[in-house]
Formats: sequence, C-alpha cells, structure tokens
Amino acid sequence: MTQQEELRSESVKPNGAAAEVAAEGPRRLEDFTEARDKIFDCLQDANRCWMARMQQEASMTAELASKLTSSRSLSETATVLQDWTSKHIEMTTEDTRRLFSDAQQMFDAGARFWTISAQPPSPEAAGRFMS
Repeated sequence: MTQQEELRSESVKPNGAAAEVAAEGPRRLEDFTEARDKIFDCLQDANRCWMARMQQEASMTAELASKLTSSRSLSETATVLQDWTSKHIEMTTEDTRRLFSDAQQMFDAGARFWTISAQPPSPEAAGRFMS
C-alpha cells in the first residue's frame, strides 16, 4: 500500500473523540423531542382547561341573564349581581393560578432541555477532539 493510500484510509476512520461527539447527536435529539413533547402536552392540557373555562363562563353568563330577568326587586337584582361577581372573582383567581402553573411547567421542560443540551461532551472526548 502506498503512503497516500495509507493516509486516505486513516483519514476515513473517525477518531474516538469525533465518534463520541457524533454519538451525542441522537441523544440530544431525544432530549429535544422529550422536551417538545412535554411542552406540547402541557399546551394541550391548558387548551382543554381554557375551553372548559370558556364554556363555564358562557353558562354563568346565561344563568346571570336569566336571574336578572326574573328578579322582581332592586335588592334581588343586587344579590344576583353580587353572587355572580363573587363567582367570577373566584374563577379569575383559579385562572391565574392555572396560568402560572402551566407556564411554570413549560419553563421547567424548556430549562431541562437547555440545561442538558448546553452540557459539553465528556471532558475526555472534548480533549481528544481538540488535540
């Protein structure tokens, strides 16, 4: 075998460090896919909750309209409005808690992904790759 052929065959073989760095790709892709799936699941769950919340709001508003039309006195009307306002404030408080909880779950999934993906390959592999 000539010297050029030997050099070509050596250059075709990946060194150990390059192989280790190349092996990181599929693992990082799996990490990304896992983070994406967690965020997507959280978004789907949040969407279901918000749709249920909108239906509840529509039902509450229809009930308010019905009670207001059937009220016979000013004090009865005030009581109906006060009850509706109390329920509405409770629901808004629950919405706020849910919003922060959902956002926290999405941020956690994203942070886990970025923390994992920001980690360099093993020091041994990085050292061999750089030399």
